[in-house]
Formats: sequence, structure tokens, C-alpha cells
Amino acid sequence: MRRNGFWCLIVMMAAFMACSKSNEEQNQEEEMLVIGRYEAVGDSMFYGLACDGCSDSVLVLLPDSGGDPVNYDILTAMREHRVFGRPMIGHKMAVLFNPENPNEVLMAIDLEQVKGTWYYMEMPQPRHHRDSGTVSSVVLSPEEQQRIDSMLHSLMVPREYSYTLKRDFTVSTAGGPPRSSSLDRESPVAYPPMKRYMEWHVFNGKIIFTYGIFPDPDKRDSMTMVNDTAEFLLLRRDTMALRFRDRIQGFSLKRDSTQEGVEPSVKK
Repeated sequence: MRRNGFWCLIVMMAAFMACSKSNEEQNQEEEMLVIGRYEAVGDSMFYGLACDGCSDSVLVLLPDSGGDPVNYDILTAMREHRVFGRPMIGHKMAVLFNPENPNEVLMAIDLEQVKGTWYYMEMPQPRHHRDSGTVSSVVLSPEEQQRIDSMLHSLMVPREYSYTLKRDFTVSTAGGPPRSSSLDRESPVAYPPMKRYMEWHVFNGKIIFTYGIFPDPDKRDSMTMVNDTAEFLLLRRDTMALRFRDRIQGFSLKRDSTQEGVEPSVKK
């Protein structure tokens, strides 16, 4: 009976590998829901376009409210690594001013460089089975254990998780764990979940991602919107790092992420 358990595991793992390709192809479909437009209430950020004359100490900004370009002191923000992205002519900027000195910028974010397809890789983790009759209760020979280890190693394949932040402040997702199925639930390994963000916005110096949850799975019209707030730690032309409440997540920019409404990455 113990041998039967071993060979059942081998068959199940082989079937999982055969189906992984079709699951991956299906998972590449974008999952998006249409939600109401976001309205920022209490946002203290100031928005405008970067103009000619920007440097490591000066930000020349044309306010969205109109008027002439204004020079702002950005030296302190630069020294404290609070300038995210590199301001370039024509780029939309979001800035926070020093309340005691309205000519001094405390933080600046180049919104154009936030847009694009950002991705990271996730490795699966071995799933621990505790039920009787599983591998944990089977005494295996060294050869059988080696086969199990080899099969598990072949399943330890990284998967790409990606978010495309668009000009209209919507988000599309791709990758992530395979879609849930009985075969996936029986897999010896499991990938971490992926939140399916639908919108993104900058608010008071932070970035907010919005996604939907269904408190009642039987009622598809019961979706509740939830916000995920993160702090910018780093934003360069091909790298971004965000601090969420429970983790720090690094991203890389796809160099070919030039879809409608998103500009290619800017080279220095």
C-alpha cells in the first residue's frame, strides 16, 4: 500500500507538469473590472509639467492650474533620496512642498516613469501534506526519494507576476499562480497569490492600488473595493521598489512595455 502511494504521487506530478503549459496560457488573459472613477479627497500633492531648466537642484514646473513655469528648490529632496524618477521636459510631475517654505520641494515623483509594465518573479513553495497515505507517511528507498526530489526540482520553476500601469490610471495584470483547479490543489508545490489590481493613483506622496473582493462568492455583484497603499523607495528608468504594509517589493520594467497610453522607458 505504501508503494501505491508513492506511484500515485509520481503519476499526479507528471499530470501536473503536462497541464502546466495550458494553465499558464490561460492565466495570461487580462483580468479587469470596470469601476467608478477615482476622486482624490485631501490630496496635498501639486501637479504640473516639468520644463526646460530642470537640474539636480532646481525643478522647473508648469502648474496644471495654468500660469508661467516656476522654479522650485529640489536640492534637499535630492539629498534625502525623495525624488523618484528623473524629471524630464514634458513629464507629468507630482510634488509635495515644504509647508514652511513653498518654494522648496520635499518630494517629487515623475508620473511618466511610473507608467509601464512592471514585473517580478516568484518561486513556488513545497506544499506540506499532512493527510495519512501521503509521502510523509511512506517509507521510501533512497532511489525513490531521489526520484521525488528530482520531480520536485523540476516543478520549482519561477513564474512572472506583472502589472501594467496605464496612462488612464487603470492596471492590467498578467502571470501569477495557475488558475485554481483540482489538479493545482493536489500539486506538490504552490505559488503565492497575486492581487488583481484594477486602478492606481498617487496620493500624498504614496501610491495606491485598488482591487475588488467578493465577500459573498455566490453574488458577483457584491464586489467591495479595497486599497493597497505603498511607499516609494526607489524609482529609476528600469527599476522600482515599493514598501507595502507587509513587505518590500522590487519590480523590473519591461523594455518593450509600449502599449497605448504608455511611453517607452527613458534612457539617461
